[in-house]
Amino acid sequence: MLLPRPASRPLDLNGLPAASRLEARVALTITAIATAWFALAAAWEMFGPILAGHYASSAGVGIIAENMLRWKIAGPVWEYTASQPPPEMYYCHHPWGIFWTTAAFMKVFGRHDVICRLPAVLLSAATPPLLHAIGRSVYRPAAGAAAAASFVVLPITLSFANLNALEVPVIAWTLLGLWGYVRLTQTSRRRYLAVSALGLAIGMNADWPAFVLTGGLLVFGAIRAYLLPKRVFGPVHARRYAQWWVLTAFIAALTVALYVALFHHAGKLGDLLASYGFRSSGNAEPLSKVLASRRYWIELSFTPVAIAAGKLAALVCAARLVLLRREHDALPLLYLATATVQYVVFRQGADIHIFWPHYFGAYFALAGAALVETAAALLERAAAARRTPGNAALLERAAAARHAPDDAAQPAQPAPAAWPAPGALTAWPAPGALTAWPALAALALWLVPLAAVLRDGLPALRYARETGGRFNERGHLIDSDGAKTAFLRWLGPRLPAGAPVEMHEGMKASWAQVWALGGRVVTPARPAPKQEPPRGAYLVDTRFMLDRDQASLARRFDITAVGPFWALGAAVDPQAAVDPRAAVDPRARGIEAFSFREREPGLLAWYLVSGTEPEREIAPDPFLTWELRAHFGQPAEPPAGAPETLEQKRIAHNIALAAGDGARAAALLAEISAALAPLGARFDDGTELLGTTFHEGARSLLTIFVRAGGPAASDVALSVRSRVVERAPLSTTMADPIYRDVGLPTAIAPQRWRAGFLYADPVPIRKRPGTEVFWASLRARDRGRAPALVDGGGASEVEVLRLR
Repeated sequence: MLLPRPASRPLDLNGLPAASRLEARVALTITAIATAWFALAAAWEMFGPILAGHYASSAGVGIIAENMLRWKIAGPVWEYTASQPPPEMYYCHHPWGIFWTTAAFMKVFGRHDVICRLPAVLLSAATPPLLHAIGRSVYRPAAGAAAAASFVVLPITLSFANLNALEVPVIAWTLLGLWGYVRLTQTSRRRYLAVSALGLAIGMNADWPAFVLTGGLLVFGAIRAYLLPKRVFGPVHARRYAQWWVLTAFIAALTVALYVALFHHAGKLGDLLASYGFRSSGNAEPLSKVLASRRYWIELSFTPVAIAAGKLAALVCAARLVLLRREHDALPLLYLATATVQYVVFRQGADIHIFWPHYFGAYFALAGAALVETAAALLERAAAARRTPGNAALLERAAAARHAPDDAAQPAQPAPAAWPAPGALTAWPAPGALTAWPALAALALWLVPLAAVLRDGLPALRYARETGGRFNERGHLIDSDGAKTAFLRWLGPRLPAGAPVEMHEGMKASWAQVWALGGRVVTPARPAPKQEPPRGAYLVDTRFMLDRDQASLARRFDITAVGPFWALGAAVDPQAAVDPRAAVDPRARGIEAFSFREREPGLLAWYLVSGTEPEREIAPDPFLTWELRAHFGQPAEPPAGAPETLEQKRIAHNIALAAGDGARAAALLAEISAALAPLGARFDDGTELLGTTFHEGARSLLTIFVRAGGPAASDVALSVRSRVVERAPLSTTMADPIYRDVGLPTAIAPQRWRAGFLYADPVPIRKRPGTEVFWASLRARDRGRAPALVDGGGASEVEVLRLR
């Protein structure tokens, strides 16, 4: 026998659960603060260059949008082409909605870095108000505030709030669709039917998980309205609900048919199915072992506090759905199912993309609203029991009212209702007697664990921006490409219009690099030219190029070097003005070097452009020109000016040694040593780690100074790696257990070092949460013998930095 269904809270004139004015005002204030905070976090660095990592996918979306406008095509093409790309080049792994949206923004505002982020920033700013609206409509104002606050403290939602890819638009638009659904069931108004259909339709055009959510909602709606007795969940406006169901199902089917036709036209249906098979392959271990292997990523993205609260909320939401039989309690569970399908079914994606469980953020927000509502109702029940201990007759009348015949043609109406309790029902107070303190107490109680989550969310936000959303990348080397992007932006205007660009594989080409060159045709992973210089430009990152290949290029071509980056080819002329008609100097120049001049950003630039990279200018560097020419056997003239920076003094020391001026070299060595934190670590091949400097700033930099004992063995390289040895104070997230390589290869390979010369290894520091220790060593990359530390007590590496 089905127990009586407890009534919902009384409704106000707008069809919303009744609440006191104080509760509504406090809830709106908290939601406004949460929205402002999240919008500020999403907009941080929105005008800056797009760099490497997962964030580079936003540049890929920009490339696609630009191709759509340039070639007047509807399909997405990831790369620039010299002629209109055929449909066979269309990207058909996802729906095309985000590409069309970005193309519309670019059409209105033009080609700018900010356009690649702006849609995501705007949708992220709209997400907390949407969550508040859902929580307010389903439960009460305090629950709406809890939903908004829950979403904006999670590390994963903060870290990817500006990522113009798939998750952000799916979450925002489906939440709009869910809000429209809730208000439709409360008011039966057509406007909410349109809002629900619009939100779900745009969400389904953003990515496939929206189909999972929409399908789940349709299945639940069919069961709720047409299969179960009306007394289970109460009556609905039969005609309006049927209109919503049919329209939503039609839109879903039409959207599927649209993409099947588009992908078939492009000949990519097989590609789509192959991508499904690839993404769902992943780790073949049992799910428990898979989750254990991802433990740090999971804790870093959500924190143990949020994970525990989310598990509790799942039980509470399920219990509410069964005991209270209120259809809207299914919404958090539907989002939980959507996120679970995304994360568990598509294992390969979750294995390599830390942002894969992003949809759990929306579930956590809706679940937080349910927890606050449940706690507030329990407090109200306790308060009512103290005020009216003998109201059995009133409760009987309220229960009888719930058993009155329903009119299936009309929406459910509020009635004197009851809250479930063992063996009894408790009446709701009259709307005029509503008090705010139970709801506000429940909300305040919920904000305590949210504060603990935010304690880990704040450093995670910076960590994400520093690493391009990669975080620890499972120990792999991470470079932001900040300097590389500055080099490409400097070079692009100096190339003739239409000049193609080829890149050596060591450039590690990404969408961000292609975007930075301003729309040129770029061919990555090209072998080095053998005889004639390329027609356009050939680009190299010498840190990831074999020394013998560097020497071959230096011997045969004129080279423009900017830090560790080399450019060569018929189109390259560093002295040319931005005017693309400027001529290239035909005379052989050898190596002409430029270097980066870095400075800390001001407050406005820190927020709008980059808070994780220095401001960079590129200027001629006669000291670096001498060093490169001297090491690659070219005539080298010593600079006329006196050295000013520590880097120039280092090279001046080498110039003095090369000229046989021992006294000058010793004096410069003394100046340099005085500026270093000494290490005094010697290896048995004669190499010595003299000391370090550490600059803490937007991009912190550790520089290790080395005195070479001579050319190193062919497979020996200077290595820097780190490990977190203690988690951060007051943090609930585990310490990162992975040893991570953090040192980039030196621009001049150790195999080309000269005895007595000084070399500097700049190591960008992107600190992980907690106490992190950095060690340096000389390591053999293959099976060769690595130089051993002298008097190292058996240690193979030396500590060079410790950060808390």
